Amino acid sequence: MTRRWLPIASAVGVLAGACGASTDEPFLRQTFGFTFESDPGDWVADGTDLEDPPVTWSVERSDELAERGDWSIRLSLDNLNDAGKIWMERAFELRPGATYDVEVAFDFASADFGDVGLWTIIAMVSEADPETVEDLVFRDETGNGSSTDVGHVWGTRSYALGTATADGDGLLWVALGVWGTFETPRTYFIDDLELIFTLR
Repeated sequence: MTRRWLPIASAVGVLAGACGASTDEPFLRQTFGFTFESDPGDWVADGTDLEDPPVTWSVERSDELAERGDWSIRLSLDNLNDAGKIWMERAFELRPGATYDVEVAFDFASADFGDVGLWTIIAMVSEADPETVEDLVFRDETGNGSSTDVGHVWGTRSYALGTATADGDGLLWVALGVWGTFETPRTYFIDDLELIFTLR
């Protein structure tokens, strides 16, 4: 995937049906880019398996650490119940009833090192708003590639999310996050996010 970063305003223009730099006519391919410098870009927080017992978690825009600029999305989970799953999600307005191949690429900062106790990345597209573990799609592990504790390390993650059909309103949902597969508190960051929807 070729990564091309766009300001938030360009992504909004595509949602409104404008012909911007991020869209190839005749809307066969739509690209949405987010750097989170001005706002969260309509991404919202969600999670599941967080109540038994209740755990502390957040998914929010943060200036604590960024790969590009000053802001990113911070995902934090004190995974006391050894089951928590948290993510950022957003509905994209496309062509009603149309089917798309969906790809994603983003910068991901993790302090997880070695091979033991790594968590799992959530990355998915869906025709409905994901709410439970059955709705989620799990990808690879959160390790940063280091064999020792060197703190947060940025790396690029990219996935072919698969094929999905927009509903009658033209909506498809995308979710990105982490599944806490080890009982410990952890924090991750997502920055420079790009999504590509290619009409089939």
